[in-house]
Amino acid sequence: MMSRVLLSLLFAVLWLAPAPAARAQVKVVANPPTAKTRSFSPRNPPRDMPPLKPGEAAVTESKFACGVQVSVEIATVPGEQPTCTITGIDANLRLDVVIWLPTDTTPKIRAHEDGHRQISELFYARAEPIAKELAAKYVGRKLDISGIEKKDTQPAIEKAATKFCQEYLGAIEVPSQKVQERYDELTDHGRNRVAEKDAIKKAMQAAPLPATAKAGG
Repeated sequence: MMSRVLLSLLFAVLWLAPAPAARAQVKVVANPPTAKTRSFSPRNPPRDMPPLKPGEAAVTESKFACGVQVSVEIATVPGEQPTCTITGIDANLRLDVVIWLPTDTTPKIRAHEDGHRQISELFYARAEPIAKELAAKYVGRKLDISGIEKKDTQPAIEKAATKFCQEYLGAIEVPSQKVQERYDELTDHGRNRVAEKDAIKKAMQAAPLPATAKAGG
């Protein structure tokens, strides 16, 4: 029997209205990861369950989420184009895992799927220091705006927020996906006798954690 992991991206991009003399700041909140197990009947799976591919027995769904609020300072000089500078990044991070197991699951399938959860949480444990380092690089950046009205500033601020989340997910979710795939290769999707803890250790070599993450974790 086979299993697989789905890693989903969720952007929650927010922004603040431009405010003069804003104080530079970086704030990152990594919410505790959540994990729950749901059972399903292979003959009648629920609609909100990720579809199984032929031959698959179970699936683990890991959702890395990034919400970010960007603070800016706008300076105006008569006769010149206004300047917009990022003065603060406030990021809110989440990891939510759902393990879908068939009603006739076996201890081996359960252990294999839990291994996927462990891998996601290993990377998420390093999310805060990585996001803080990334956010610090955004503070002080100039954004191109055509005016000082919200319609002129909002697109540039939203673009910066989206790019931040993409870079964060690129540092956390992308390498996690590589490890998940390697884990499935080593365990033959949970069908061989390789111990999950050994497979996780070997799979982590497929995408070593960044130096900053190691130092922060």
